[in-house]
Amino acid sequence: MKIDIKIEQKIANFKKQWDEFLPESHHLKSSHLQAFEDAKVDDIESFYIQIYSKGKLLGILYLQQFQFQHKHLNFSDEQQVISKIIKILLPKKIPLLVCGHLFRINFQGFYFKNESHKTLIFDVIKKITKESGICKPKGIIIKDCEDVFIEQNSNLFGYQFFNGDVTMELQRRPHWFSFDDYLNDLHKKYLQRARKIIKAFDGIEKRELNAEEIMEQAEVIKQLYWQVVNKQSVKLGTINTHYFYEMKKDLYDKFEFHAFYKNQVMIGFYTLIFYDVNRMETHYIGIDYEENKTHQIYFNILFFAAKRMIEDKYNRLELGRTARDAKANLGALPKQIFNYINVKNIFVKFTLNYFQNKFNEMESKNFVSRTPLK
Repeated sequence: MKIDIKIEQKIANFKKQWDEFLPESHHLKSSHLQAFEDAKVDDIESFYIQIYSKGKLLGILYLQQFQFQHKHLNFSDEQQVISKIIKILLPKKIPLLVCGHLFRINFQGFYFKNESHKTLIFDVIKKITKESGICKPKGIIIKDCEDVFIEQNSNLFGYQFFNGDVTMELQRRPHWFSFDDYLNDLHKKYLQRARKIIKAFDGIEKRELNAEEIMEQAEVIKQLYWQVVNKQSVKLGTINTHYFYEMKKDLYDKFEFHAFYKNQVMIGFYTLIFYDVNRMETHYIGIDYEENKTHQIYFNILFFAAKRMIEDKYNRLELGRTARDAKANLGALPKQIFNYINVKNIFVKFTLNYFQNKFNEMESKNFVSRTPLK
């Protein structure tokens, strides 16, 4: 099928036709993309693509070009020879093209009215990178696909299914109507542990912040967020406080920012995104790790999120990719994410694989098969 494309870097230029093409309440609606555009996150450029055949709009595509740099890798183990070699040989900037959203889960970056057209995604991205001149990526990621592509279709264009990406998810049992119902389903040792964690939070105040209050607390939010980020081996981009501000303005009551205070000083925060009646998500968090030692901030965040899921009758709680063992203690289970990658530069591929394997190795090392629930 012969296809033509139109490309913009401002969603406002496509807004009317873009929104009319999408189903109601779709995650790719222009307001959501505009919010991220307005957040002005470092090292990210957005591209909006309309796909036509014989003058008819077939589909749309959302791309983010990410400038991957040394600052996005944790070289804390530089005594290792491989780490030293990578730091010396790796280019200072590596453009990666992402179909989807680097900072969101379950945010597929393309939509076609006719499902049979979805394999055009490979042709479209090839056309963009070869002909448009707007980006020459060293690697391409088609992220958070809602379904699996037939293997020969993806392989034909040089893409491989990336099976190393899992997220943790807690599912609500039918008889959970209160957090006590959840606690009653824990095995004895996990129940005792849960009660100690909850007790450790005594004296900490929890407040929900609106958009203006988020910006008023921008500096401390940034510091708490970076305490979490700096523990990661690979940072595929980092957000700013303005990101939370724009999310709150865009999603209103579908996005919540909860802050913890001790003696009027913020010591942690967590954010929630609410989707349909079936699903909610624990989004980004920030923690003062010194205070975490005393007050078990991280584990209490997990409990607050589980409590909210149960009381508001959501069926699934998305908990993210990191700290799998801690989330397994909650009762969460791994869920495969469907990503496809195409990296032609051998050294870039080696580097990404090395740090991804390092991340998975660290997570697997800490991850123990647990059965906290009866």
